[in-house]
Amino acid sequence: MKIVARLSSRFRRATSDQKGIALFVAAGSMLALTSVCALAIDVGMLMTARTEAQRVADVAALAGAGALIESPNNTRLATYNAVQFGNQNSIGGQAANVLDTDVTVDLTNRQVTVNALRTAARGNPMGTFFARMFGVQTVDIGATATAEASNAGGITCLLPLALPDRWIEAGGAGNDPDDYNPESGDIYVPWAEPDTDPVRFNDDYTGYSEIDIGTQFTMKSNTANGDLNPSWYYPWRPPGQSGADDYRTNVAGCVDPSISYSVGQQVETEPGNMSGPTMQGFRDLIDQDPDAVWNDVMDCIVDRGLELSTNVGYCRKSERVRPIPMFDPREEIDAGTKPFTFTNFAGVFVEDIQGQNVIARWIGYTGVDPASYGSDGNAGPLFKVLRLVK
Repeated sequence: MKIVARLSSRFRRATSDQKGIALFVAAGSMLALTSVCALAIDVGMLMTARTEAQRVADVAALAGAGALIESPNNTRLATYNAVQFGNQNSIGGQAANVLDTDVTVDLTNRQVTVNALRTAARGNPMGTFFARMFGVQTVDIGATATAEASNAGGITCLLPLALPDRWIEAGGAGNDPDDYNPESGDIYVPWAEPDTDPVRFNDDYTGYSEIDIGTQFTMKSNTANGDLNPSWYYPWRPPGQSGADDYRTNVAGCVDPSISYSVGQQVETEPGNMSGPTMQGFRDLIDQDPDAVWNDVMDCIVDRGLELSTNVGYCRKSERVRPIPMFDPREEIDAGTKPFTFTNFAGVFVEDIQGQNVIARWIGYTGVDPASYGSDGNAGPLFKVLRLVK
């Protein structure tokens, strides 16, 4: 009996010890699980904030690069736009704090790089919750994005009139500086030759380019006398449209926005010089934004009265900026409905109408779809699209 009692006592003690061990193991497991869950919450919060920082950097970089389309040498405007658009967003529940020093503008490559940061060095790190138990009070996070204004593959909403692309005047007696006369030595080199395979791009092209942005020029009704003047405009006919009413509407509004045009595309001229509908259409266009004026100090559009301002915050968009096609001046434009080919495009800011003349400025313009270099789907050197490159 004593042996049985001793065995029972030992069994009860062993069972009691196992329960204690199990309780200890369970308690330890719960603590570990709770710590892991707590850290997972912190990690999830920080990952979300990192994603938000990337979004801020992306938006800011795209806004900055967008400024380089219409004003390609304007570092101040690109920086201002990047900061303003970036700071309209938040990171981890706190307003983004993009500074001028966070923005790098590369005018050569038309790129803008932006850093979006929440760090201890700038006084706004991300605070932790459960990681504080392990001595981690704050964590630095950040993101970087680079956006580029790259060549466009096409353009929509063209004005229904075309200008001759720029040529180089030759010197010498008898050469009229207002007419294109190849016999006198005038030279025209197109930007691209889309009929070659692959497409050939000419580094020595003579057409309008970014160096012309901001330059004022005059558009006049062509006199159809057989010569070609660089200021004369020639009406053209979008597919499925014709007549003065369609033409005037397309000047004030938009040639079918579903159609994308590019270098090498062929269209037909509109019979007649359309002088009346042209002036009426441009007046309608100016009426859409009557207070827009050009600022020579900053090379951008501002409200009337701010022509001499140096505050880039006043630079803005305008409905009076429209794309216009150009054609090869070696290609004679005859009267009647005849085909001709687009060789270049430019944005124009319509400033004023004086009699039968339209006063405008060359300007960059946003196209559609990135161009693949060497393809024929290109819209010329003045047309860009925005894309994130990293």
